[in-house]
Amino acid sequence: LLLAALGKTGELPRIKLAVVGVVCSACAGLAILPDLGRPLGMWRLFFAPNPASPLLLDVWLLSATLVFGVLLIAGLRFGKAALARVGSIGSAVFAVLLPLGTAVMFCSIPGKLGWESPAEIAIAMVHVVMAGAAVALLAKGLADRTSNNMEKIALAMIVANIVLVAGEAMLLAYRNDFALKAMEAVMFGTFAPLFWAQMIVGLVVPGVMLAMRKMPTIAAGLALLGILLGKYTYVVRGSVYPTYGEMSEGIFVPTLQQMQGPQMIPTYIPTMNEFFVGGAVVAIAVLVLTLAYNSKLVPADETAAK
Repeated sequence: LLLAALGKTGELPRIKLAVVGVVCSACAGLAILPDLGRPLGMWRLFFAPNPASPLLLDVWLLSATLVFGVLLIAGLRFGKAALARVGSIGSAVFAVLLPLGTAVMFCSIPGKLGWESPAEIAIAMVHVVMAGAAVALLAKGLADRTSNNMEKIALAMIVANIVLVAGEAMLLAYRNDFALKAMEAVMFGTFAPLFWAQMIVGLVVPGVMLAMRKMPTIAAGLALLGILLGKYTYVVRGSVYPTYGEMSEGIFVPTLQQMQGPQMIPTYIPTMNEFFVGGAVVAIAVLVLTLAYNSKLVPADETAAK
């Protein structure tokens, strides 16, 4: 959505990218509904909000992202320059504010010690641009010049992601706080294979491929896989250590014992039902995008939308 907002007419398949951005943003909101317990009560998030909850920030930013994304699509599809300009400005702003607000929300949730690293805010913003460039590389109809630009952007974001993760890991040699120890547990504990798969398969390998100009579409797919693995390991980090409440009650948790190395504790880890929900939401996104790309909403040639 950010690339669609910033792109020039004829330079990028802007409508295609905008449709991907809107559909995926809507599905991101859909994925959260099961966590509400009573999804039909979601109207209270709008008409009876709790200003003290960081979740409110995410809800309103997501809503604004969807509104401006739809305006951008309508302006581009029907040749309304003023509408497209409004949609472009709003989409560019909220495509940045939404992941920023989500990252801040995660880092500010009380009790989740493994989520408190502010480096995740920077990583979230890097993931925004990396994912957008990867989707653009996977989209059909890109000109060679545009494709080259997307390869350079994706490579730059991959390098930035590696630097941020490596920098956070290097702090372990100088600091001993809970947030960093939780990262150590993910790096060398039960979920270490996922962490290193993210680093090697999701970052190093696509980075080398893009640097060598080899198979950019496969590199883009691996980069997206790396982002998903990175988000999952970050979710796990929030449960590596006990919450503040558990520590205040004096509950003993055998985490990071000196002789046994990092361990996971029996707290929240995503369940199979949640994986099924995630897979279903991805399937819905693919279905909606397939229908949209084969409808009159997205012309076969973008010049038809001028």
